[in-house]
Amino acid sequence: MHICTSSAAVPPPQLSLGPHPLQVLRSAKMLGVTVNDQLTWKLHVTATVKSAAYRLYMLRRLKSLGTPADELKGIYITCILPKLMYASTVWSSSLTCTQQQQLENVQKRACRIIIGPAYTDYDHALSTLNLPTLATRHQAALIKIGRGLLRHSRLRNLLPLNAPLPIHTTRHKRGHATQGPRN
Repeated sequence: MHICTSSAAVPPPQLSLGPHPLQVLRSAKMLGVTVNDQLTWKLHVTATVKSAAYRLYMLRRLKSLGTPADELKGIYITCILPKLMYASTVWSSSLTCTQQQQLENVQKRACRIIIGPAYTDYDHALSTLNLPTLATRHQAALIKIGRGLLRHSRLRNLLPLNAPLPIHTTRHKRGHATQGPRN
């Protein structure tokens, strides 16, 4: 795979292994996460939503057979949610708003199935089922891995505690420190 985030098409280098030329791939699935040559998560999110939608059908069938809501919630948490959360620390921070919404819509559909006719809106469903949003879950997973890195003596330097803010020079030649986005 030739990774190129440039908007202009850059031809990939011709690589070979002995006399055999290597095929250039547009995407690859590594450890269950699909990565494309633009380093976007469109293919991964699409595949995840499709797989979760298939599992939502199972939830819908169980609901039609009279399975109680608490058991449906348990099935959602054990069978569908792990699919939505798999390796989220790798990809969740760089999703587009549309991709985040696609994933959130899966949970919204699951809430609608579990609650049934009593469903009014997504926020009410989340509070009724005592579930956080997927964005909150993704953020918690990132915080958990960050804390783990800080606790590990060999990996602590990857996330410096008191990193100096970068100084950027403006066109008026005055330097100023910039801060990252706030949550």
